[in-house]
Amino acid sequence: MARSGSRVDENEVTRFLSAWFAVRQTIQAANFNRFQKAGLSATQFMTLNLLPESDESITIGELARRMNLKPATVAKTVDSLEAREMVARNKSATDGRLVLVKITSKGRKLQNAAVGQFRKHIGDVFRMIPPKERAGLIRGLESLVEAAGGSRDEAAKSSRAVTRGASAAPPEKRSSRQSQRP
Repeated sequence: MARSGSRVDENEVTRFLSAWFAVRQTIQAANFNRFQKAGLSATQFMTLNLLPESDESITIGELARRMNLKPATVAKTVDSLEAREMVARNKSATDGRLVLVKITSKGRKLQNAAVGQFRKHIGDVFRMIPPKERAGLIRGLESLVEAAGGSRDEAAKSSRAVTRGASAAPPEKRSSRQSQRP
């Protein structure tokens, strides 16, 4: 793996970035198909995917921070998911000012189905790559995670956790309407 300070050809950087954005677009398109089939907006789907799989709850403020959206936008999204019985909202037992959100069994069922479909689709795409190139791709992605400050163990964690993560959010807070713009 190249360390900082190594000479990198700018053409390589350009090729990498082009490939990276194309991969990101492919993954976003695969995710879009999953939430669209489920009748969810992108924000609703992202919210479900950020909720803990366990019976733990998370505050609306924390969801907003993770999604890089305004709390009011997330609260409206939670309202719509709650109306569809995919999440439940409760006051914190320790701080009555905090509103906690928890995924329901109905939300978890939809979440699990979407993740399974996504994994199958991406797995099918991956299997179309020649074996030697697959091995190089895996090593390259693990090196990318490591270079970004993660570890190879983090890169190899459960694919469920990886596929549930939201795509990188833009640097400024946005409403869901703004998020739909390119």
